[in-house]
Amino acid sequence: MVETVMMTLSEIAARDGISRQAISKTVRELVEKHDDIPVERDGRERIVRVSVGHIDHYRDNFQNPAKVLASRPSPSADKPKRDGASPSEQEGDSFEEARRLNEWLRYSRLKLQHDEACGRLISADTVAAALDSLGREAQAIIARLPNHADDLSGPFAKEGVHGLRTALREVAHQINLSIAKRFEEIAASAPERDVIEDEEIRA
Repeated sequence: MVETVMMTLSEIAARDGISRQAISKTVRELVEKHDDIPVERDGRERIVRVSVGHIDHYRDNFQNPAKVLASRPSPSADKPKRDGASPSEQEGDSFEEARRLNEWLRYSRLKLQHDEACGRLISADTVAAALDSLGREAQAIIARLPNHADDLSGPFAKEGVHGLRTALREVAHQINLSIAKRFEEIAASAPERDVIEDEEIRA
């Protein structure tokens, strides 16, 4: 399993060369829309760190961190410099660190794409469309309730409210069965997705 790389909003903003306010707004919107994004929150439920691989995957606006970190002080800048290291060697260290981070991020995105292709992840748009379709099917079945008027009027005429209550319970049961059966039919007709081999993802 690919390691999840967690970064603060300030680190992502510095990496992409944008304001923290801008990335904060983007991250909040994506986390609200995609509940599979790993986040760490503080005591006031504010987002402190987020999986940058997930954010890049969903934002579809990835900027190479090597270019960003090479032009800005990286976290390693606070570490003591190697004795005798030239400025070019120090810059090479920063670039190498950025390159390694870039590789983790790349594999994180590929893992997300692989999981989505295998059916382990479902896009929010697909889920929303499915829920909308199921909701319409349920509404269509419930809308046929007036067709049960005869089934309800007879028991009410004979036994009053008690007879009506019993008849309504039976009608509700039939409606639930109809909805469940329709949902099963939709699930059975849904297309199956083939598993993509790891070699295809790495290609």
